[in-house]
Amino acid sequence: MTLRDYFDVLRKRWLVVAGLMLVGLLVGGVIALVIPPKYQATAQLYVAIPTSDSAAELNQAATYLSRELKSYATLATTPFVLEPVADRPDVNESVAALEGMVSVTNPTATSLIDVAATAETPEKAQTVANAVADELTRGVSTLSPSVEGRDSTVRATTISRAELPASSSGLPAWSYPLIGLASGAVLGAILAFLVEGLDRRPRTVQDLRQVRGAILAGAIPRLKQLSTRGLAQSSSHGSRGETTGVADQPRVPQQLVSLRSVLQRHHPEVLPHVPGSAVLLVTGSRHRDGATTVASELARSYADLGSRVVLVDAHLQNRGLSELLGEDMQVGVADIAGGSAKAEETAVKLGPNLMFIPAGTETVRPSDVVCSERMNVLIGELRDEFDVVVIDCSPLTETADSVVLSRASDVVLLVTVPGGTPMGRLQQAVDGYGDTQVALVANRSGHHRGANAGLS
Repeated sequence: MTLRDYFDVLRKRWLVVAGLMLVGLLVGGVIALVIPPKYQATAQLYVAIPTSDSAAELNQAATYLSRELKSYATLATTPFVLEPVADRPDVNESVAALEGMVSVTNPTATSLIDVAATAETPEKAQTVANAVADELTRGVSTLSPSVEGRDSTVRATTISRAELPASSSGLPAWSYPLIGLASGAVLGAILAFLVEGLDRRPRTVQDLRQVRGAILAGAIPRLKQLSTRGLAQSSSHGSRGETTGVADQPRVPQQLVSLRSVLQRHHPEVLPHVPGSAVLLVTGSRHRDGATTVASELARSYADLGSRVVLVDAHLQNRGLSELLGEDMQVGVADIAGGSAKAEETAVKLGPNLMFIPAGTETVRPSDVVCSERMNVLIGELRDEFDVVVIDCSPLTETADSVVLSRASDVVLLVTVPGGTPMGRLQQAVDGYGDTQVALVANRSGHHRGANAGLS
């Protein structure tokens, strides 16, 4: 994956990242409110053994002291020292609580003992640290072996009393929400990439080549934005047999010309000088994949070649193409299949060589109309009269109309947006068309150069 691919994943899964960042922010805020601030105060003791000036005694004392210092540090957190501290009226804590509050260490290669106390108030931290230091001083004197002529072998002296801490120890309260926010962002990014890795959707043109039983006929970047304004301008809006605004029609996009060329290689009968005709069924893998736009632009592209083309709106549930051309109130496919109208009575001339049959009167059971025997008869009649029959059909997520109509078609153009439909569902759709040839059209395939290079 390139750096751009990583950004694309984060942009696509931004809700996951933003959601976990919000959760992290809220959790951090709760922690900041629930956990009280902690204050730490430290007292320091110096431990020594009174000796003579004899080098031998000094060496023995140093050896003995280095061995005992760790024991004295441990002694400070035992009941022997903490019980007298707990009994003090200014402390008023249990021995167990004091064990959690006090931390005693012996810095390496020193004769020092650091007594640190952590509490919820500065005063309590100072009091406990000094009290433990005092009791440890007495405890060391009591437990050290006595020598004739001396009070004790080892003597502990407080060289630094604990002072009142000016600020709380540890992280400030405002840092918890920021840490939660950052942690949420990291977890969100990890989860986004994990979900992306488990997602089996074909996301590139190369991925679509892995669909078995289908050819990749075209890769069209952002075709949906082009709309079918050329057909809309040329529609007669009810004046059948007349054409207006043909000279103002925009040119067919180059990507559609490439798609047309691929289809011509497989079905040369779509050309005006080649005998025969072809029925092209155009459907989408899901709603708003741009199948209607592909159908209308492809029909206009073949009409520009001089082929006799008829565009049929068989998407009776949506009727988007008829509405775009202002023909949604006219009779059409539903009326022809219902036996109340004939094809020649409903056809609208959109331009030279290009006719359009709208969806027709609304019906409560559109699939029954599209899948009827009269619909097959209509397709046969149009095949006899035109070089190219382009049928716009409902997507796979809405009905199975395209599967039924594919039996009367020469090729199914399955329009899909890379990354929009799982590979398994796409493969199942292709398999469902049986022996009818399936040509995949990648709509909104991005800004990759040479998107149509090497198409089948």
